[in-house]
Amino acid sequence: MEPDRTDCKLVLRLRNGDAGALDAVLKLFWNQLVDYVSALGADRDTAEDVAQQALVRLWERREVLRLEGSLRGLLYRIARNLCFDVSRQRKASERVARRSADPSLANTPHDRIVGAELGAIIETAVNALPQRRREVFILIRYHGLSHRETAKILDLAPQTVANHLGMALADLRETLARYLPDYYHRSESISDRSRSHRAVGGLSQ
Repeated sequence: MEPDRTDCKLVLRLRNGDAGALDAVLKLFWNQLVDYVSALGADRDTAEDVAQQALVRLWERREVLRLEGSLRGLLYRIARNLCFDVSRQRKASERVARRSADPSLANTPHDRIVGAELGAIIETAVNALPQRRREVFILIRYHGLSHRETAKILDLAPQTVANHLGMALADLRETLARYLPDYYHRSESISDRSRSHRAVGGLSQ
């Protein structure tokens, strides 16, 4: 099937680094994407988070985008893969929780020092975000608010909140990649990594 002309124009704009194209994609497909992920069995908040991660992934890979079929179909495929990632991450988190409950596996003093240093680096990166992106990121990632709750607090549309969060995540991935190269070459999302650093003063999925 030949790609839709509108889709082709959006992909071209994305490949050229036009952030406005990402906003256009979000407005066109946000509700459909969230509904699709919900249909896969996710609750509403998880569905919004996966949809957001799909948009971030689209932006991060913009320079190598090749459209075969529709842009919506491409987003659905990305979201489906991310749903599988969420399932694997949940199982990994359960294993970490079991290990944390075992005193024999507690962090060493060296681990805590390294963790604190990494936490300071992450905090600096978050503070360097543009104000609105930082506000959205902190409310959602640190305080666990939903997109809708954040939109109400900041007097923004939910789609605008999603766009700010996507850009914040993309900024942080780029800034932190040199400090966490092993993390940023995996499918694991920054939100899950941020939770792992909360105990040592890092970011807060």
